[in-house]
Amino acid sequence: MMNIIFKDYMGLKCECGGECILDKRSLLEKIQDFYNGCKDCYNPHLDKETPIGDQVDLEAINREWGKCKCGKRHLDTTMGHILTIMVEEGLLDKKSSLRSVGTPLMSIGYPLSRAPFLSPKSLILLSDKLDKKTAKRIIEEVPEIKGVIKGNPMMTVGILDSKYKPLVYERLAGCDMRCDIIKSQRGALCIYKRQSRMHIESPSSSYLKVMNLYNILRKFKSSFKVIDATCGPGTLGLFSLFAGASKVVFNDIWSESLKMTLINLEVNHLKDEYGDFEVYNEDIRDLPSLIDEKYDLCIVDPFPGVDVSPFVRASRKLAKEILLIR
Repeated sequence: MMNIIFKDYMGLKCECGGECILDKRSLLEKIQDFYNGCKDCYNPHLDKETPIGDQVDLEAINREWGKCKCGKRHLDTTMGHILTIMVEEGLLDKKSSLRSVGTPLMSIGYPLSRAPFLSPKSLILLSDKLDKKTAKRIIEEVPEIKGVIKGNPMMTVGILDSKYKPLVYERLAGCDMRCDIIKSQRGALCIYKRQSRMHIESPSSSYLKVMNLYNILRKFKSSFKVIDATCGPGTLGLFSLFAGASKVVFNDIWSESLKMTLINLEVNHLKDEYGDFEVYNEDIRDLPSLIDEKYDLCIVDPFPGVDVSPFVRASRKLAKEILLIR
């Protein structure tokens, strides 16, 4: 087994010093009722498109507005609290709606049938309207907020390919480590991401990719080897190990992705319990000169808008089959 070891890779210790990274067993136990409210929890039924000033009296809102005795608040109430702060700081006006606040990212992401009730430190806010002063105030006054990052949610975070410089969000306050729980035919995978440095992907879209991969891997009757050539946080390569691959190569040109991949191998108990793996920090086009054996499958999951033709040519040299995710 060969690993790339990053100088600042800290295993399961989060940069913020908190208990942000749990192993899979502990995390799955934690989420049982993580976003459920009690019978007394209050749903404000706010319209996200209507100015909040037309729905509630902003000046009359107590900072504990909507908080239940169980300690949780509805997502909309939490976002309404943030909106009032942004209005007071001059970043929004009183006619702004909840849509104006930004994108709420659950600290533990998985498909929900309804809007969640939030515990302390269970939400990360992404917005292109914030500054550090307001972000710090939000962290101090809104207990549900774990971290605040600044950026355009339409922007692709990471490196498109070697021709581009990396794009990242700016972490303004708090911690931006979060985890998506991806259901699969072999059980759940926990995929951690430092969200200011990794592209946002919904758990449901990741699940569709895993389903597609599963249908291909079923064709292999015995030991098989996989290259996850643009691995990101490692989701598809991890599932390949989970599904019985004897060896997986994880590769990404973005070193931040590989730090998350190493964490995700560890939290999902794949480092020691399943097949062999290697980790490369290379452009996919350079992999054929570094790998001298032919693998059974090469997975290519590029960012939108990237010319994939050179990726496909490289993949044909690396593996018998290619899974190109578009």
